[in-house]
Amino acid sequence: MIFYIFLLLLGVGGFFFAIIWPQSEGFYAFTVSASLGGLGVVSYIFYSKKSNRHLACPSGSNCDLVIKSKYSVFFGIPLEHIGMAYYFLIFASYASFILLPDLRQTILVPFLLMTTTGAFLFSAYLIFVQAFLLRRWCIWCLLSATLSTAIFIASFSSISGAELFLVQITPLLLVLKSLGFVFGLGGATAALFLFIKFLSDSDIDDREAQSLQKFSELIWLGLGLIFISEYIRYVAQPEMLAQSAIFISQIVILSVVFVSGAVLSVLFVPFLTVLPFVKKNDLNSDDAHRTPLESLRRGTIINGSISLSSWYFAFFLNYAPEYPIIKILAIYIVVVGIAVIIGLFYDDRIGNKNKK
Repeated sequence: MIFYIFLLLLGVGGFFFAIIWPQSEGFYAFTVSASLGGLGVVSYIFYSKKSNRHLACPSGSNCDLVIKSKYSVFFGIPLEHIGMAYYFLIFASYASFILLPDLRQTILVPFLLMTTTGAFLFSAYLIFVQAFLLRRWCIWCLLSATLSTAIFIASFSSISGAELFLVQITPLLLVLKSLGFVFGLGGATAALFLFIKFLSDSDIDDREAQSLQKFSELIWLGLGLIFISEYIRYVAQPEMLAQSAIFISQIVILSVVFVSGAVLSVLFVPFLTVLPFVKKNDLNSDDAHRTPLESLRRGTIINGSISLSSWYFAFFLNYAPEYPIIKILAIYIVVVGIAVIIGLFYDDRIGNKNKK
């Protein structure tokens, strides 16, 4: 789980290189970071299959059914071998672009564009396979697909004239962003109300947990649409958006949502049905009511409070005027702090029921 979160932060967190350094070199640095994350993912899959170990799935599902299916081989070559070769090629090439700028004028650039395009399309095909043929998800494969998509979009920064085309489709990108908020914010709000409703009997069963998982998938879809649309906009106008406090603040806050959602999915959701939301006991000792899972219960509520308040704050930033980024983030911290306090108060109410 820790390794997964590390690769997630390594791959996606590299986007801040492009924000701090809004030139080609910043996008190259992001691509290097994303390719290292992807290399870590496919290397772990390769290690698990070669050593005949169970591939630990952070979300609690069975990733082995995906990585060992008939679709895990392409023309007789295991996909993890292809993935390692691809990510190493991308890492070495874009690191060379940073260290040896003259290589940017060679045939290597169009070759890499074709390679990243092919990898993106193949990742889309593999997502289709998981969704409609296998009907099972491998969270490691989804992370690899996300990183492959990010690398594909970043490759446009090396194409002369690509910025003009991307600027022209800005209205479409804003529609995708709005749709992302509909899915993400709507899903997060619906999940909150369902969570409270499901706790009316002081327990969450498997069916209820599956319902919450469906909304979690909707939230991830919304977050993905927002990040992709905003990332493409940034590739088109890096210098302008790098000066926008609203844009940077929104990316930072949605990154908090991203990390919070990953932690929630990886560390808490698999245990949702066994968390002691209420555990009645006839013993009088306070210790009799404590279980090791109570800390997970509190962590779930705190994490959910951070995620939901961040969603709403990021949404309202769409209609806010430009303010200094320090002021925006200070207000955000206050809002999240209030949300966490409310969450802790709710957790205490649950804990007090344990003593009845």
